[in-house]
Amino acid sequence: MKKILLVTTVLALSVSLHATKVEIGSNQEIFVDGKPFFPIMQWAQSKNKMEEQKQYGINTFFGQGDESTAEAYAAEAARLGLFVVTAFKEEQVDSVRNSPALLGWLYKDEPDMPGKDKKAPRIPLAESIAVYEKARALDKDHPMFLTLTPKFDPNIEKVNYDISFYRDYNKATDIIGYDIYPVYGTMSVDKLWWVASGVTELERLYKGKPVYAFIETSAGSKWISPARMRHPFPYEIRCEVWMAIIRGAKGIAYFTHSWVAPENIGNPNMKKRMADDKSNKYYTQFGVPEENKKELTRINSQITKLTPVLFTPDISGKVSRETSGAGEVEILVKEKDGKTWIFAVNMKRSGCAVKFKVPGLKAKTKILVDEENRTLEAGAQGFSDNFTEHAVHIYTLE
Repeated sequence: MKKILLVTTVLALSVSLHATKVEIGSNQEIFVDGKPFFPIMQWAQSKNKMEEQKQYGINTFFGQGDESTAEAYAAEAARLGLFVVTAFKEEQVDSVRNSPALLGWLYKDEPDMPGKDKKAPRIPLAESIAVYEKARALDKDHPMFLTLTPKFDPNIEKVNYDISFYRDYNKATDIIGYDIYPVYGTMSVDKLWWVASGVTELERLYKGKPVYAFIETSAGSKWISPARMRHPFPYEIRCEVWMAIIRGAKGIAYFTHSWVAPENIGNPNMKKRMADDKSNKYYTQFGVPEENKKELTRINSQITKLTPVLFTPDISGKVSRETSGAGEVEILVKEKDGKTWIFAVNMKRSGCAVKFKVPGLKAKTKILVDEENRTLEAGAQGFSDNFTEHAVHIYTLE
């Protein structure tokens, strides 16, 4: 049975009325007009970039990256059949809440980080909760989104202050996410598992709320020298997305901003932290290299296609696995329309071979490997496959 929220927004059309109804399901899924909807979000982009980025499979623009009004921003998204999550400001609620493009609201980004006084959270929790309560009072039809830093997860970042306040964000939002960028932020290329760890901890802290994860796409951060930088590889982006989904994420958001000139990324002669410490002249909202644009398109198309499958209940105990090698493969199992789906991600930067055990599976059964143009043949009670570092494979069994 679906629960909570978000009744109806109505757009007056010249021919008919179109009602957009958004609900959160009992398994924290998001439904739009009764259909499963997996938000594939893009952070802080100008509205004139929406049309281009729609081709990469983006369906929701999260935060604004220009000076247009929220009404104009939502109108452009509506024209393109897209959604927005826009900043909650009391004075603009009336102009936006009836837009068919409005998926939800957000308050200040990363309110949990320490402020200039080194104390956390920088935005008092009472303020975050009060804004949420005001938003719900003014607009019961749209949820609040909230993005945290990774400081809530002791597996990722050890901090020298009490983090018990994180539990109270449960009172400040309907949908919660976080951002961590192992390659973009610190070049910790052996720590892609941070993405999965954060999702698991959010699931533990905020039971009953949909979780989303921010995913890195490019180089060009402010925090490391250009000489040390590289773009995340396409397979790393793919792995981060699917490890988040396997751990329970019901949405993803891409971070694509860069402050470094493309020719200076990885340039050994660039010793400064940024290409130009005193200027944003190299700044771009979308610094994604061509090979990663292609991968984003592939990933997002696959997620959109498989959303009805992903929103079915998890199946536990039906499939087990044996691994040989240094890799570590996690799986998510679903069933729909008489088929079993196995989503498998290698969490490690080492390869391995995996034997999947599926009781009752007949020998010589053909197993489709989704979007890889190959099939496997089952042996007695199972099948085997190889995983390179951080590989993702999605299997379909009749």
